[in-house]
Amino acid sequence: MRYPVQRPMRHQVHASRSATALAIGAALLASCAGPKAFVHPEADFPFYENVGIVPFTSLGQDRLAGEKVTGIFFTELLRTGFAEVREPGQFLAVIQRIRGVTPLGTAWSTADLARLGEEAGVQGLFMGVVRDYEMTRVGRDSYPLVSVEARLVDAATGRVVWSASDTRRAGPTTPIFAWGEIHTLGELTSRMCRELLRTLPRGVAG
Repeated sequence: MRYPVQRPMRHQVHASRSATALAIGAALLASCAGPKAFVHPEADFPFYENVGIVPFTSLGQDRLAGEKVTGIFFTELLRTGFAEVREPGQFLAVIQRIRGVTPLGTAWSTADLARLGEEAGVQGLFMGVVRDYEMTRVGRDSYPLVSVEARLVDAATGRVVWSASDTRRAGPTTPIFAWGEIHTLGELTSRMCRELLRTLPRGVAG
């Protein structure tokens, strides 16, 4: 005996698709809430005329993620006109002279930070952590996921004067997203670094 195949009613299919779209949209909206930032209330930002970038630490699967994000952050920092930024290669040479074979991801002592600032001729040090840097699946397509925390540290004291973090998962273009569709880790990282640096006090960064 053959039984009739039960097919979902048209309104049920539409409701199911709508629910799926809303679920994906809600997840993507949550990932686009914007960076969280801290600014020290007593920080004198014009004091930081010369700064350097300590290579970011990678905590994700891509061990080179820190190096990749550091390069992009350097470019975006230059665009802000925040301060004179030391050339990365020369700055890294000073770091290696101070730390020797100590891994870059190892915590810095206040004394080493002060020495780095003095020998490199900088008042501030940008440091950071890359927690996620990978491609993830959204439906049938792959989109980038990036999570970054950056901070500006006073070289002489080790005090954090600014910190900002953000996590972004790109996805399909929908009317509620202003960013549009992003398919590469590099593009998403550039936009994230730009947004992070915009949280520096108004009138300092461009």
